[in-house]
Amino acid sequence: MNSLPQPGSATAPLSEERERELLKEAVSHVYQVESDHELTAYCFNPPNHNHAELKPAIIFFHGGLWDVSMPTQFAPHCLHFASRGMVAITVEYRITPKHATSPIDAFEDAQMAMLWMKHNHASLGIDPERIVVAGAASGAHMALSLAMQPEIMEIDGHHARPQGVIALSALVNTTRKGMASERFGDVKTAAKYSPSSHVRKGLPPSLFLHGKADTIVPHDHVVKLTKILKRKKNSCELIDFEAANHSFFNFNVSATHFEIVLNSMDAFVTNLGYIEPMEYV
Repeated sequence: MNSLPQPGSATAPLSEERERELLKEAVSHVYQVESDHELTAYCFNPPNHNHAELKPAIIFFHGGLWDVSMPTQFAPHCLHFASRGMVAITVEYRITPKHATSPIDAFEDAQMAMLWMKHNHASLGIDPERIVVAGAASGAHMALSLAMQPEIMEIDGHHARPQGVIALSALVNTTRKGMASERFGDVKTAAKYSPSSHVRKGLPPSLFLHGKADTIVPHDHVVKLTKILKRKKNSCELIDFEAANHSFFNFNVSATHFEIVLNSMDAFVTNLGYIEPMEYV
């Protein structure tokens, strides 16, 4: 693990035309260098962003079950939240096929991304006490782990905890009774890094969005977790989507579901007091 880079020159443009188009509004920064691999944070700023006026932020961790890198997955969501006055960031993290790494390494990247944001909050124009994390599937596992893991990284007086979590099609149980435990090396380690193992009082507010027809991450895993979270007096909401499969929330899958999801996420952040309610015409 390396020290936190400072925001500086933008990284090289992405090679694929589609990714260039999706990320054209973003400013890219290297937030972590690990084993000579640069990991990039793509920052979407509010209109006329005055960095002296610290804004709330939202950071997205894409899905792909630690096998696919697709930071563009949440570019449309970033554009929305930037238009609402937030600094919205989507990041790359290490994946198994490219970096020969595990979900534990990906979680380290998630912590480093959070610490990079907080360490550089003044130059990025971010309020370090108003950061929401969001993710899909493996990215949701990482987002939830930032909130729920008992031990979390701290650097220069900053910790990697968020103030709110949004989890889409979330992988919440990596124990032997859940899924993907084999990705962690052994059952004990898989249970240690399972969000379901760390439910307690005092966790950040959370919003879960999940399709009832998800054939990759079982819907009942999330139902069980949210019930336990509520039993521990945590602020937690689950929004179900009938007949919706794993990728229902993506912009290019269903325009209707995308709009509902975005409005639900917006309402969650509004309820935290970070943005004003949307005005509907």
